[in-house]
Amino acid sequence: MRRLALPVCVALGALALIPAAEPSSELIPSIVTLDGVGEVRPGLTVTQVEQHFGIDLHPAGFGAGCSRAPFRSGIVRGHATFVRGRLGSLWFDRGVLAGRGVGIGATLTRLQRAYRRLEIRRDPDLPGVRNVYVRRTRAPHWRLRFDVSPENRVTRIAFGDLTVLLPDGCP
Repeated sequence: MRRLALPVCVALGALALIPAAEPSSELIPSIVTLDGVGEVRPGLTVTQVEQHFGIDLHPAGFGAGCSRAPFRSGIVRGHATFVRGRLGSLWFDRGVLAGRGVGIGATLTRLQRAYRRLEIRRDPDLPGVRNVYVRRTRAPHWRLRFDVSPENRVTRIAFGDLTVLLPDGCP
């Protein structure tokens, strides 16, 4: 036991000298509200979203002027939807919290406690999945979308204009 004590103490002492990691200004903000994600809101161009998030986006077209650009930054993962070159919505499947503390993995009950006015719809493509919407009361009427699994857990969070009503933001 004594033979292990010295190496363990040395290792712990060395770890204490490593400076704590500072949050990077180049990470996508992890709070999603009805007002946006950091400074990112619907209507921005691809370049503007890249500048705000500090990442490169590579949109791929889906037709009808709609394209998706996957992204990953720190623990945040998702995709952005652009319509005719302008941001429509942001979709997250990891690493974000809604402004009222609802994150991926939260229960439907927690979501209902956090937001008073919810619109709940059955997902047209996935049996047992519900799409839960919160609408901004003042203009512009952006929305949050929470996809809730058959097990009543939030699996994805989206923010944006009317494109959040579409599957993955594109028709």
